[in-house]
Amino acid sequence: MTRYRHRAGELLVHADDCAALGPALAGFGYHPAGASGAVHRFTGTRPVPEVLAALGSRGASPNHLFGPDRIIWGELRPKPTNKTLDPVLAPDVPPLVGMIDTGVVLHEGRPHPFLGNRVVFDPEDTVRVVRGEDGNPVGSAAHGSFVAGVLLKQVPPEVRVRVKGVIDEQSGELEDLAVANAIDELREEGITLINLSFSGATWEGEPPKAIEAALSRLPADSIVVASAGNRASRQRVYPAGIKFAPAVPGSADPSHVQVIAVGSADASQDSDKPRVTDFSNYGPWVSAYADGVDVLGPYFRPGYPTEPAGYNGFAVWSGTSFSAAIVTGQIAAVMTKGASAFEAAGAVLHPEGVEDPVTVRVQDLNGEAPVPYVAGVREPGA
Repeated sequence: MTRYRHRAGELLVHADDCAALGPALAGFGYHPAGASGAVHRFTGTRPVPEVLAALGSRGASPNHLFGPDRIIWGELRPKPTNKTLDPVLAPDVPPLVGMIDTGVVLHEGRPHPFLGNRVVFDPEDTVRVVRGEDGNPVGSAAHGSFVAGVLLKQVPPEVRVRVKGVIDEQSGELEDLAVANAIDELREEGITLINLSFSGATWEGEPPKAIEAALSRLPADSIVVASAGNRASRQRVYPAGIKFAPAVPGSADPSHVQVIAVGSADASQDSDKPRVTDFSNYGPWVSAYADGVDVLGPYFRPGYPTEPAGYNGFAVWSGTSFSAAIVTGQIAAVMTKGASAFEAAGAVLHPEGVEDPVTVRVQDLNGEAPVPYVAGVREPGA
């Protein structure tokens, strides 16, 4: 099982469990240190795994850390390209989509030209580019700008994206409570479609407490699209792995928010038979697959100490982060026609009137199963 990451010296407890667990936590030197909605933070100095082992399954959990894995480790790197995308000016309308990621990279006070006025953000939702000793960008640099660009490639000009810059620009990580707070803020802004292009393992494979609680507060017709992770593993990761019980087994429940876990597929060899990529997580908990290899998107300028010939601020990047962005964008495109997020997600994953939709054939314990495949908008000649 993949080792989970967590914030040292912090435990999360649901409000309903605080009275019962408080004395036990105090015995370990952990005391209340604020709350986010129904989830309370306790802080102390004893190692979190040690305290959890002593408490057992009594309601406390780590303040988990998540990130765009293998990207923050430098294993899935963006590759500069001379390909470009034409910018589109958006009308002054409220954002339709929310995304929680790294903040927007600014150059001379403005986002990448392809993003233009189609991204909406506060000053705290911007980031600088972290570079290594050789001057090259490292880790998750510009991840949020790239995800926003991939999403916007899928939609008409009137779609704008609300960016919440939560992923730390240096470590490439973000914590359970910070994600929950950002989800609550997007909900308060009336957004019902949210993209989460990050993932991580959790203690005993349980859903992250604060994120799960925040998702439960979203309107019932909301959709959250989350990347399935880049570990080439069958293990369920979060937040993509969060599932609220459906009214009918195997179906979506319109009375609860739906989380769509998206893995990466490669259709470059045969567009009718896309395959799961070598890096993508997979398994029965993955709801859909979308293009995830050498996806074109906006990066930033100036980008590299020695820029490739023709480089103009764009890159190609691989990962489930960008597969999730494609699915989110396709759902947003359908929403512009008047559909709710829930209705639009159904139309994208299970299109009506298509006799033989392209699927990804995934081998599992029970044999081969077809899983919905979503093709991203491709550039001419791609």
